[in-house]
Order: sequence, then structure tokens, then C-alpha cells
Amino acid sequence: MARRKDNPWLPSGGVLVVAVIAAVLAGILLNVYVGYLKSSYEVGSVMFLQMKREVPQGRQIESGDITTFRVPKPMLESFSKVVKAKDADSLVIGRKTRRTMFQSEFLQYMDFLPGSGKGLEAPRAGYERMTIFIQPEPLLQPGAFITIRGYFDTNPDPKKEDIEILDVLNNVQVKAIGGSAETAETKRRSADNIQIEIRTTQVTQLLQISKELADKHFIVSLSASPTGGGPAGEPKFSDKILDYLARLRTTVPTATP
Repeated sequence: MARRKDNPWLPSGGVLVVAVIAAVLAGILLNVYVGYLKSSYEVGSVMFLQMKREVPQGRQIESGDITTFRVPKPMLESFSKVVKAKDADSLVIGRKTRRTMFQSEFLQYMDFLPGSGKGLEAPRAGYERMTIFIQPEPLLQPGAFITIRGYFDTNPDPKKEDIEILDVLNNVQVKAIGGSAETAETKRRSADNIQIEIRTTQVTQLLQISKELADKHFIVSLSASPTGGGPAGEPKFSDKILDYLARLRTTVPTATP
């Protein structure tokens, strides 16, 4: 009987077993490696918000309008202006859009800052709201505490002029800019008037002071005042402007400190 000749291209039984085991091990190692990559990707990563569908300008954002996506730690710096998923309830959902938001677009903080879409509240008891004209300040936003300054002629001689910059009011909170209480992109925030809230007893004095300005516009400083500010701060006339009022040629009611 003739002997069957083995096919040299087919592995023997032992070699085939080894090949199968190697393939299984490779699969296991691949799964371990993929798991490692996934774990590395998620450690230090942050979830951000993205538009799930288009929302027209002026319509409120609903939870179904947005979705989340994960960004690994090495790429986080590039997403510093994108809204984090953890801020969805406090900053996004229920707020009106300032522009049309398109599907797959990243949501940015400049579109959904606190206070957006809210109108001006009524002044507190004993306070009045005033509009004053300022030199435009592009970095100014509603809610900021500022110092108001101005150019004044401090020379008592009517034939001479001595222009000085004097602090007028410290610890003043900006309620609106150009009539809008909404935050906005820096490039859009350059109106020449702001709305502030001061004590009723201070209104007459500020109106008189505004008439004495050398150029009819106040100057805004983004620091609250040398004496501090913040939510507990109260608007206060500076000592320098009180001295100036005392030296005016016309009679001016004493400013309430």
C-alpha cells in the first residue's frame, strides 16, 4: 500500500495547537491593552457639552437639546471655553440662546454665563437706579464692582484750569451696560453708558458731580476700591470728591459718605 505524502503547507497537530494558543493569548493581550488605553483616556478626562440638535436664537435650551462628550487630559487646555457637563443645570438648561446654536456645535461659557437672559430686578428699598455715561470699557461686565473716577477742574480761579482725576464713587456694582443685564463677549461690551444702583440720598450729589466733569464722561476702574468691595460693599463717595464738593463755587448739598 502506498504511503500518503503529508502536505508541507499544513501544520502538524502540535504546531496547530501552539498557533491557536498564541492567537488566544494575542487576543487577551489586545483586550488588556485596549482596556489600559481606555482607562488612561478616562483618568483625568472631563465631560463637556455639545449641541445634539439645532436651536434657534431666543429659544430656551432643553436637556434633550444637548449631549456630552469626553476629552482626555492632554487636550483639556483647548477646551477651556467650552461648558463642562457638570455646569449644564446651572448655566445652560432653561436659558435662552443669544444666537442660533447648530447641531454638533460646542457650547461655550460666553453664551451661557450666570445672569444671561435675566432682566433688571427692581432696586432695593432706599436705592435708586441711575444711568451714567462712561468712557467705553470693553472688559466691563454686568455684576462687576467698580470705582468711578472723573476729570475735574480743581483750580478755584475761573480764569485758570487745573485738570485732575478724582475718585468719585467706590464699591459700585454695575447692574447693566447699555441697558442690558446680560453678559456678553468682550468685543461686544463697549457701550458708553452703564446702569448703577446707589442710595437715594446719594443721587442728587452724583447728578451735581456729573455736571462738573471736564469731559462729561466718567472713567471706570475694574477694581472695586482701595477699601474693598464685593457683594457686601456699599457705594461710597471718596474723600477726594467730598473735598472737591466743599470747594465748589456753587452750593452743593453735602454728599452722604
